[in-house]
Amino acid sequence: MSKHPGSRKTRSQSASEPDDVFVARVLHLGKWAEANQQVLTVLIVVAAILMAGLVYYRNYRSSLNVQAAQQLELVYQTASIQDMEGAVNELTTFLERFSGTAYEGEARLVLGEIYLRDGRSEQAQAVLEPLGSSPRRPIELQGASLLAAAYEQVGRQQEAEQIYLTIASRSDLDFQVRNALAAAARIRSDRGDVAGAIQLFEQAIEGLEEDSPERGLYEMRIAELRAGTNA
Repeated sequence: MSKHPGSRKTRSQSASEPDDVFVARVLHLGKWAEANQQVLTVLIVVAAILMAGLVYYRNYRSSLNVQAAQQLELVYQTASIQDMEGAVNELTTFLERFSGTAYEGEARLVLGEIYLRDGRSEQAQAVLEPLGSSPRRPIELQGASLLAAAYEQVGRQQEAEQIYLTIASRSDLDFQVRNALAAAARIRSDRGDVAGAIQLFEQAIEGLEEDSPERGLYEMRIAELRAGTNA
């Protein structure tokens, strides 16, 4: 069988080509770095500054969250001795200083509830709207319940109803869903939408045991609404 030395040489040359390309690229990169040493130095310095800034920001946020937790604990201590006005002042300062931390929502929730108890509905709305106007997370759903109550206090019934219905559609907690449906049903009933109120009370009943006190309450309200319609 005849040999083909030329074929072996071709294969050997082909195998060495990737190495040659790699070496050529390294040499080209070295020449570029040598020619652009100043640019390369600036890029390295900028990258180092950005990295240091990122580390600093992370440490800063972590420290800020620790401070926020400590400050919120002091607020609870103030509230525990029934110094509500002092708690309001501390919470207001807290939100100015620690807005954006993991504890902002909790602070808004507590301050909004204090405002509602005092009948300061407009202040409650201002505090709770960033938290509960478009709720998704559990604490936002709690804030939404308080926000809806604040809207009711000032006669914004339609907006309150919409928030209650949003809570009912997004919450994973059965009791929260039922409470929201019942609240929305009450608003519909007050404005004369009997059929709409009954529909929501019937939704609230779904899943409740036959001997559940809540079921009996909702069934009684449905009966009262139907009796009023037939009267």
